[in-house]
Amino acid sequence: MSDDNVKEVIAQLEQELKQSRSREKALEDLLEKKLNEIYAHYHISRTVGSLLDMQEMLRQVTAIIKKSLPFDRVSIYLVDENREKLELTFSSGLDIQQKVTLQMGDGTPGRIAESGEHVHIHDLSTFYDTSSDFIHCPDENKHDGSYIGIALKVHNKTIGVIGLDNSVKYGLGVDDMDFMAILSHQIAAGIEKSRLFDKTEHLSQHDGLTGLYNHRMFEEKLRLEISRCNRTNKPVSLIMLDIDHFKQFNDNYGHQAGDQVLKELAVILQKQCRCTSIDVCCRYGGEEFAIIMPELELHHAVNVAERLRTAVAGTSFSIKDKKPGDTVTVSIGVAGMSCSEDMSFEELIKKADEALYLSKRTGRNRVSYSPSASH
Repeated sequence: MSDDNVKEVIAQLEQELKQSRSREKALEDLLEKKLNEIYAHYHISRTVGSLLDMQEMLRQVTAIIKKSLPFDRVSIYLVDENREKLELTFSSGLDIQQKVTLQMGDGTPGRIAESGEHVHIHDLSTFYDTSSDFIHCPDENKHDGSYIGIALKVHNKTIGVIGLDNSVKYGLGVDDMDFMAILSHQIAAGIEKSRLFDKTEHLSQHDGLTGLYNHRMFEEKLRLEISRCNRTNKPVSLIMLDIDHFKQFNDNYGHQAGDQVLKELAVILQKQCRCTSIDVCCRYGGEEFAIIMPELELHHAVNVAERLRTAVAGTSFSIKDKKPGDTVTVSIGVAGMSCSEDMSFEELIKKADEALYLSKRTGRNRVSYSPSASH
């Protein structure tokens, strides 16, 4: 064999070796990618199965995905019960300072939620040049790159949208979209489980008619506040109120009208008290309500009770065929516990109850209170 032939064979062998190494590298990369995907499937399955807190679950899930997909920003929207709006439930890498709510069809997330179809944008610069749309939220910072938007579905119904982007054109490919589409079923199942848990927990703690805390939570919260009073030397007050002549009202107008009064009264309680911050508004039972007022001295609680009584008496409740002169009024009893008192849970309730029945015995539509040891 001549030298030229030998050189030609060597060059051919070197070329084949180079191609073999290239194929080997491609297979190694593919194997690593598949292993990362298996890792993601396994750990996401474990995460959604073990966590009930939605924010923590989504935080861990997106962290797992990031080990397989090189995204920079992520947003997760959930569709509301009326299927009219989307609320931004989780995000990472986005500079968002306030709550974001979209209408169905608004922006890329809204279109995905409306159609139930996944979206892949391989070149965001072209997308922004040709469209006034957004991929994550209105007024977002726009930059080059690629994007994947996936509809999250449960029983073939879209419950939300997850969107991811990175800063590299073609950085997120079609195979990445397919991978996310498979993962989306696990993510959607985790979200639905978390939602059902929250709903069940809410129902176990709240009265179904008024939305206020139920009797069980009243006892739990009051015991907690009495314990805190003993520990911090800060007072706690308790208001008990009862709708006057409620049985007669139900006899005259029916139980549906009675239920409407209970619901409207609950709204008044929340407006007149600090129920969105520190006070605890409860439906004690039937037509009787209770308000736990932490860190409020008795004389201030009496003022609140009087304001509440006046507000109820001055409200025109939604009563069909209401007779002229018929009004809804409440009788109220107030009791307090100062830092110098050693009072049990049962004793505080008894004092508020006694004050309530004093209001009823002395004419109704009035406020009575049981003086604390410091008064």
